[in-house]
Amino acid sequence: MKKFTMQLTVAALLVFGAMLLLPVSAFGQSGDTAGKRQIGGGNVFFVPHWYFKAQGGAAYDIGESDFIKLVSPAVQLAAGFQPHELFNVRLSVNGFWARNRYVFPDASYRWNFVQASIDAELDLMRLFAGSDPARRHHPFLFVGGGASYSFGNDDAAEADKRFGIDFQKRWVTRWNPVVRAGIGYDYYITDDIAIGAEMAANMLPDHFNSKKGRSDNKDWHFTALVGVKFNLGKRYGRTEPVYEEPAPVMPKVVEKVVMKEEPKFVDVPIEKISFNVNIHFIINQSVIRSNQTSKLTRLINYLNNHPKAFVRLSGYADKDTGTPAINLRLSRERASAVSTYLQDHGIEEWRIRRFAKGDKVQPFDIPEDNRVCICFVYDPDNPVPIENW
Repeated sequence: MKKFTMQLTVAALLVFGAMLLLPVSAFGQSGDTAGKRQIGGGNVFFVPHWYFKAQGGAAYDIGESDFIKLVSPAVQLAAGFQPHELFNVRLSVNGFWARNRYVFPDASYRWNFVQASIDAELDLMRLFAGSDPARRHHPFLFVGGGASYSFGNDDAAEADKRFGIDFQKRWVTRWNPVVRAGIGYDYYITDDIAIGAEMAANMLPDHFNSKKGRSDNKDWHFTALVGVKFNLGKRYGRTEPVYEEPAPVMPKVVEKVVMKEEPKFVDVPIEKISFNVNIHFIINQSVIRSNQTSKLTRLINYLNNHPKAFVRLSGYADKDTGTPAINLRLSRERASAVSTYLQDHGIEEWRIRRFAKGDKVQPFDIPEDNRVCICFVYDPDNPVPIENW
C-alpha cells in the first residue's frame, strides 16, 4: 500500500512538472501600422481549446467516528476540452486511499481506490455576467459519473480475522459505479494558467466501505482539492485590424480639347445596359490590380469597336469596414481610377460618367465583393443585353 501511494504521488509530480514547461504565449500583431488609423477589425472572439488540471487535497468518508479520523489524502488529474465559453467537458482521474472505522469492537481500516469519471462544467460567471476576456474570476458547477476500482482491503480482512467482525460486504477487489457533483472556482493569474479549488460529493453503492448500511444506504466520499489549470492553447483570439491607408497618388489626367460638335453623354435606364464589367479592389484601396486589367482591356477593345457605346462607372465600398464618410470617398476614388485608366488607353472622356455610391447600396451579398467599381456599358447597336460577355 505504501508502494502504491509513493508511485501515485511521483506520477502526479512528474505530470505537474511537465506541464510547467509549457510555453506561455501572448497575443501580438505584426506589420507596420505607424501613422495609420484603425477603422475596423480587432474584435475579440472565443477559441475552443484543451486544458489540463493537477490537484491535491483531502477526502472524507461518512462513518461512525470523529471527523478527523475519517479524513484521508486525495489527488486528481483531469484533461478537458472547452468548446464554448459557458461549458466544458473533462475526464478526471482521482484516488489515493480511503478510510473508515468500525465502532464495536474499535477497529480502524483503510483501502486503495482509483476513480475515473466524465464531468461537465458550467461557468457561472459567464452565465450571469456575460463574456469578458479580461475577467479572471470563474466559479463553476460540475456533474458527472463514472466508475471506481477499489483494492488493497487488507486492513478490513485483518480486522475481520482478529476481532471476528462480520463486515458482511467486505470485498477483495471491486468495481463501483459513481455519480458525482460539486462546485469549484478558478482564478486566472495569466491568460493560460489558473489556480483554483473544488469540492465534490461522490455517491457510491453500499459496498465501498465494506460495511452494510440500513436498507443498503449509499456510501458517500467527499473531496476538497486545490491545484493548477493549464490551457493548452489560447482562450481568445482577435481579428486582424483594418487600417486607413493614405489615398493613392493618381496619374495626372491630361486635359483634352473638346470640339463643339463632339457628342454628349446621354444617360439611359439601367435596365437597358448591354453588359457590365466588375472591377474589384482590395480593402481600403482604389488602385487597380494587375489581375483586373484583362477585363478592362476587353472593355476598351469593345468601346473602340463600337464608337456609339458609352460607359457609366459606379463606385462602391464595403459597409462592414470603415465609416460612411470614408466609404463615400473610397467609392469616388475607385470610379475615378477606372475612368483614368480608360482615358489613358484612348477612350474619350465624353463617353464616361462617374458615380460614387459609398456604402448605402450593396450590390452583392458577400461583403468583400462590394469593394468594386461596376462599369455599365450602353450600346445603341446592341439594345438587347449581351450574355456571357
